[in-house]
Amino acid sequence: MASPLDLGILNLFDFIFPVLLVWAFLFALLQKTEIIGKSMGINATIASAAALTILLSRTAIDLINFIIPWFAIAIIFFVLMVLLFMIMGAKEPLSAYRDQRVYWVLIAVGILILVAGFGKVLGQSLLEQSAQTGEVVEGQEAVAGSDFQQNIYATLFHPKVLGLLVVFAIVVFTVALLSG
Repeated sequence: MASPLDLGILNLFDFIFPVLLVWAFLFALLQKTEIIGKSMGINATIASAAALTILLSRTAIDLINFIIPWFAIAIIFFVLMVLLFMIMGAKEPLSAYRDQRVYWVLIAVGILILVAGFGKVLGQSLLEQSAQTGEVVEGQEAVAGSDFQQNIYATLFHPKVLGLLVVFAIVVFTVALLSG
């Protein structure tokens, strides 16, 4: 049954947003850095060619459609953190973002989102390709199945991995407390 809020028809246009996003991002980058020059026409042409190239790969479209909401959530989170600093009385709330450690955290969050996107988009197809080779290691505990997401959960929550994370956390805290 159709409803006034049925947005299922928008799934047919899921390729438009990544194309527009790539065009806008690349055009802004070319204009700001002036790598090729100051000509808007040349920069727009290069951005258009790159954006239309995205249409050739369904994988790239799916990857962009997966990672954009996560980057939007991260940006909203950091903007709300700045507002929270301002509410608490910070004179320069953006000074916290100038710290080198914060840059590394932002880079780590971006890399984590990209890795999750590649896992979501390419994971099952890579699993099926590796299953066709039929490589089996004897004497090892297997967590492999036919579902990629189930394999990720089985690996992350395997007792050996959880034990390694506990040992790693102990090492990190030990080094931090002994050196500080």
